[in-house]
Amino acid sequence: MPLVVRFPDVLKNRLETLQSAFDMAINSQGYEVHYQGVYPVKCNQDRFVVEDIVKFGSPYRFGLEAGSKSELLLAMNCLSKGSADALLVCNGFKDTEYISLALVARKLLLNSVIVLEQEEELDLVIDISRKMSVRPVIGLRAKLRTKHSGHFGSTSGEKGKFGLTTTQILRVLKKLDESGMLDCLQLLHFHIGSQIPTSELLADGVGEATQIYSELVRLGAGMKFIDIGGGLGIDYDGSKSSNSDVSACYSIEKNASAVVQADLYVCDRKGGKHPVICSESGRAIVSHHSILIFETGSASTSHVSTQPSSGGLQSLVETLNGDARADSRNLSAAAVRGEYDTCLIYSDQLKQRCVEQFKDGSLDIEQLAAVDSICDWVSKAIGVADPVRTYHVNLSVFTSIPDFWGFSQLFPIVPIHRLDEKPTMRGILSDLTCDSDGKVDKFIGGESSLPLHEIGSGDGGRYYLGMFLGGAYEEALGGLHNLFGGPSVVRVMQSDSPHSFA
Repeated sequence: MPLVVRFPDVLKNRLETLQSAFDMAINSQGYEVHYQGVYPVKCNQDRFVVEDIVKFGSPYRFGLEAGSKSELLLAMNCLSKGSADALLVCNGFKDTEYISLALVARKLLLNSVIVLEQEEELDLVIDISRKMSVRPVIGLRAKLRTKHSGHFGSTSGEKGKFGLTTTQILRVLKKLDESGMLDCLQLLHFHIGSQIPTSELLADGVGEATQIYSELVRLGAGMKFIDIGGGLGIDYDGSKSSNSDVSACYSIEKNASAVVQADLYVCDRKGGKHPVICSESGRAIVSHHSILIFETGSASTSHVSTQPSSGGLQSLVETLNGDARADSRNLSAAAVRGEYDTCLIYSDQLKQRCVEQFKDGSLDIEQLAAVDSICDWVSKAIGVADPVRTYHVNLSVFTSIPDFWGFSQLFPIVPIHRLDEKPTMRGILSDLTCDSDGKVDKFIGGESSLPLHEIGSGDGGRYYLGMFLGGAYEEALGGLHNLFGGPSVVRVMQSDSPHSFA
């Protein structure tokens, strides 16, 4: 432990569900061409994950998207075993080596598309393609006005990190025309942002992008593809809400229908050919197939404070200074009168004064501990003692759940055994690192603690929890914090074995 359990069959199901949703929308709405997706490698670069996607997606022309030279090399290797029609979309910032590598991919008969993120990249593409005698296929990323206002929308809109403005797009067209390469421009790409909350927002973006696509066709570009980017949302908290960064209020089918309808409306109004629809839905494909299982080693026990005897209390009071002694007597009087709020005030004051006495050296540690026990007993007797325990778990939050540490991304976390027993405790999770941020104290549904079981001897003192929907980004982002290393990985597949799995 910790252990990542992967289910390739779930990965296959997610990919087939996405493809089926677009096929259904295309057939029902009379769209004239097909859909073919690409998987953005950055979501999870694990070799087996990427190879599984290429294998499962081969019947559907499913390709890969790379955002760096290393990812491009990985994608080239994997796609050499995939569909001959699959796209290899080359996004991200590009230098001479990146562009040369993308052109080598075309020489290897891979369908690499160099997507221009910045205007100056075009000069490199033109120059290097001539030197290598390779006719490139070029795409460009447009900065749409349609903006996603959530946490993940910062890369969208006119001030987004990536893409070309309309003015820059026209300059690119002019330069391609002058270079005799206007036919090389075949793909338009945009990305509103991850976790798009509503299908209406995506449809709005698709409509705007299809307008740009139609204008590129009118101006002579050899357009074939519209790449709507990622953003297909995951309902992490089950709320199906449009007002949450951890939810989405639409299904995969509704998403596909909205995209096809928006594309169809603009193309038919313009009288143009329908483009091949491409998407880069990484989170929606890989999130579900991976489960992180981790062990709880121990849990902090509640302070067991017994009611102090009157004799012991009197002996302790005599050792206190004047103010602390007055607080103690006022506490006793308030307790007799049943004034519980007043009891808490005097209890806090007593504890603070005794801490100061301890710092001054006029109170020893046994006396301070006795005062702490009295104050804890008062809180428990009144019913305001904190019932939440801290469960110490065998992992690093920074390595295994970095998005929670980074921006409070929520994931479903539940016990994976003893499910026939009702949880009797509330707990937060504290990892094994030496950092105070190494804890999980926010949970699905706005909860600040989880319902958990008492750790007993029935399972050898072991208690296992599972974190779900973490297949995208968590493994890719996790580092070597405290040098704990990565988790063990198990792949579980359906089989004809006696247990039906291998």
